[in-house]
Amino acid sequence: MTTDRKKAAGHVLALFTITVWGTTFVATKTLLNHYDALQIMLMRFFIAWVVSFLLTRKIEKPKSVRDELGIFALSLSGITFYYYFENTALTYTMSANVSIILAAAPVFTAILAHMFTRDEKLSGQTWAGFIIAMAGVVLVVFNGAFVLKLNPLGDALSLLAALSWAVYSVILKRYVQRYDNRILTRKMLFYALLLTTPAVLLGKGLPQAAPLIRGDVIFCLLFLGVLGSAVCYITWNMAIERIGVVNTNNYIYLNPFVTMICAAIVLKEPITVAGIVGAVLIVGGIIVSEMPGGFSLFRSLYPKEYLESTYVIDFESLYEAGYRGILFDIDNTLVCHDAPADERSIALFKRLHETGFSTCLISNNKESRVTPFAKALDTPYVYKAGKPKRRGYLEGMRRMGTDEYNTLFVGDQLFTDVWGANRAGMYSILVRPMNPKEEIQIVVKRYFEKPVLYCYMHRQKSL
Repeated sequence: MTTDRKKAAGHVLALFTITVWGTTFVATKTLLNHYDALQIMLMRFFIAWVVSFLLTRKIEKPKSVRDELGIFALSLSGITFYYYFENTALTYTMSANVSIILAAAPVFTAILAHMFTRDEKLSGQTWAGFIIAMAGVVLVVFNGAFVLKLNPLGDALSLLAALSWAVYSVILKRYVQRYDNRILTRKMLFYALLLTTPAVLLGKGLPQAAPLIRGDVIFCLLFLGVLGSAVCYITWNMAIERIGVVNTNNYIYLNPFVTMICAAIVLKEPITVAGIVGAVLIVGGIIVSEMPGGFSLFRSLYPKEYLESTYVIDFESLYEAGYRGILFDIDNTLVCHDAPADERSIALFKRLHETGFSTCLISNNKESRVTPFAKALDTPYVYKAGKPKRRGYLEGMRRMGTDEYNTLFVGDQLFTDVWGANRAGMYSILVRPMNPKEEIQIVVKRYFEKPVLYCYMHRQKSL
């Protein structure tokens, strides 16, 4: 098989697997009406082990104690822990939302792969896909917490499941090239049975036979055991062998699509507008991660300079270079959040005006915040600027009488300040925030800024 065909087959296998796994949440939710999480796991693993044994009856001796310990770790992280956390989470929250939270698995996987493998390094393009996809995840989860009343315990268990899957994916990289995937899957399922059986006996005991007379129960068990475990673990491992850990795990982002549709049809769970928008962002993240040649939007978040503070910028050199206008953000750029203009900021603007610069404040804040600050600095201003939209920047330049070629911008946020300045075509300078105490929506954005800044700094070092 040629390299291109091998990769194409890997993508098809990953897509098939994640489509099946996206529906297993619904099947598990149905079974939770009759059994607890551990009992479902025991029956699922038993069925899957029997099927995997029938698929390959070859008995292979352990290659080494170290290898068997590694396969045991695969079973513990990717089967036992993963399904225990996932199934238990489903008792506290809705199946669609467990699937959405588990979409964080590719992020954990990529970070671990970057740290522990040689050929799965993170790139700016990969991070861009993660940011877009996780923005969709956050949108749906935050909406769900308000509308669907998610339980924090269910959220935490789902995140533990995602982390367990990431550990499994990275360990698996060492085995898919050296083992027959059918034998590897059978070994993992065997260890999963050994781990689960004592836990079941110490819990509610072996599953009762009475529910097994129901057609829906039998169907869900067979679906989970045969297709969801025995077949899909093999196809997933084959996908990782062909396209790598990170690329394969990107398909986990598709879980919300499949699960939300199935949950709506079978369990009558609602699909919200936020859920649909979030799912679109998730798929967009996958497309970006897989897009050859990189992604321009990620580069558009990079500033031209990144400095410790507004007050260390060599404005005189910039004036000599031909710049005549400066747009400034206010909070955490000139002063701490919500602080009034101080002696240092007033002195800076006086110096800039004496140098020959025109200045203007551009803020998304209200007039009551911006107007007194601007008066203290004796400068024009634009409030409710709508950053990162271009209109605020264009209005600021109009008030200074400058254009994008001789205007620079100084601010402390990537996704509003710098992105907007870059969109307006001007020279952008990012400065570190003056104080870490910020409003909650800004704190959340800071977490998404970190990988972008990491890639930016890495790029700067390579220039």
